[in-house]
Amino acid sequence: MQSRRNERNQRYGRFIGLTALGSLIPGTGLIAAGKRRLGTTVLVILGAIFVLGLAVVILVPPTELASYGGDRQMMLILGTALAAGAVAWLLIALGSHRSLEPDGLPTGKRLAGALVVVVSASVVVAPMAVGSRYAFTQRELVGNISSSGSSNTTPEVDLADPWADKPRLNVLFLGGDAGEGRTGLRPDTQILASIDTESGATTMISLPRNLQGFPFPEGTPLADAYPDGFTGGGDPLEWMLNAVYANVPRDHPEVFEGVGDPGADATKWAVEGALGVDVDYFVMVDLAGFEAVVDALGGITVNVPRDIPWGNKSLPDGTCTEANGYIQQGDNQHLDGFQALWFARSRCGSDDYERMERQRCVMNAIVDKVDPATLLSQYQSLASAAGDIITSDVPADLFPALIELMGKVRSQPLESLTLDNEFFGSMGTTSSDPDYDLLHTRIQEILADTPDSPATPDAGETTPPEDTTEATGQSADDASDDRSGAAVQQASGDAETQTDESTEETPGGDATDEPAADEPVDAGAVC
Repeated sequence: MQSRRNERNQRYGRFIGLTALGSLIPGTGLIAAGKRRLGTTVLVILGAIFVLGLAVVILVPPTELASYGGDRQMMLILGTALAAGAVAWLLIALGSHRSLEPDGLPTGKRLAGALVVVVSASVVVAPMAVGSRYAFTQRELVGNISSSGSSNTTPEVDLADPWADKPRLNVLFLGGDAGEGRTGLRPDTQILASIDTESGATTMISLPRNLQGFPFPEGTPLADAYPDGFTGGGDPLEWMLNAVYANVPRDHPEVFEGVGDPGADATKWAVEGALGVDVDYFVMVDLAGFEAVVDALGGITVNVPRDIPWGNKSLPDGTCTEANGYIQQGDNQHLDGFQALWFARSRCGSDDYERMERQRCVMNAIVDKVDPATLLSQYQSLASAAGDIITSDVPADLFPALIELMGKVRSQPLESLTLDNEFFGSMGTTSSDPDYDLLHTRIQEILADTPDSPATPDAGETTPPEDTTEATGQSADDASDDRSGAAVQQASGDAETQTDESTEETPGGDATDEPAADEPVDAGAVC
């Protein structure tokens, strides 16, 4: 009796072991059950798939492999293949279990065997199911943020080699907030990323929202509509760079018939006219959803140059309402999404140029945080947040090449250039009255990495007045920044925040250590 029981236990133990093996390596269980031809066929197919996958990983460069993430057709194939593979794997595991199961097993042992199948198979099937879900999510994300309509400003490219005749790719990043209380979207944040398509070296050019009088590129409909540049009567706030997005399509709808994002098209032409460079594509980030992206990353780490107020707003008389609190000064401060948003957009006690520096700090911190581990663990929430807040006019078919180029960008240090009072002062102008021909020349020299010495006024010339547009140019849209509605404080009279813009210290560094105002700097030195 004992011998028979031991034999049954041995048979059951062998059954459990082979069931687990057959669930982990499809085909082995079938062979052990006597179905050699079927089991061998399954093993050969599995081996061929494994060898093919290994060859792809070894032979295809990592940047090219990553670029497949931008190919919607490839993501559809991959997602479908992984889903089908997961189902097939599970069915073969169940078939092996059924073939190996001894006759007459009690219910408890049969359930135990089924549990072994589920646990063993899940080691492989679960990652395949997650991979399938990620592939479909990635496909949807590319569709959501790619071009949703025609455009007057996107270039025609050969998708087989999109950078063949394009030594530099210029992408305009726009940050806008069309949230409750705003009369319309005004992208106060405008940063042009100029990318060397060969090396990936990138210069980020931050444009002030109060730039005025800029021309539109020759040969465009807006050059005819505004022969004297973007200028006119009435409220000066309506003739600044950040007003182009809403005002130009409103006043000239015939130019933008059928265009997916007329405001972005008009703003691209405005930046082209201001800087004298072609703007290929735009990427719009809705700041109202910015918090979700940072939170999905687990927060970001930046150097905070001074206590940054949150929960207050600027008022037309140059004062500010009382802050709800402050983001504390200090190096390597960890910010959640709410804090990062206020760090990037807070205006009280500072000018636009300091705010532009902080925005670059946030962008660099996000780039640094996007590592493979974070992407894998937070991909669903990141993709969901990005799909809700990012739009662009980049064609979906261009995303593979763009992702491959981003791999080069990540390998290079980002350089930054802020078009601030010091920059314009070095050329003898201000942001409210620039010499655009001279500005075009300077930008070309900087992007060519051969900047000349800063232009200075002749000895007999009068030093131009400091640009005061920002001090009187607060938009009524700033009211959306209010979370407190508290009492007014005199930010401009605060001895700790009032500074002479011509000698203001750059956050995170000493003014005496700064490079020339019209030369790009490594953004890491600022943040």
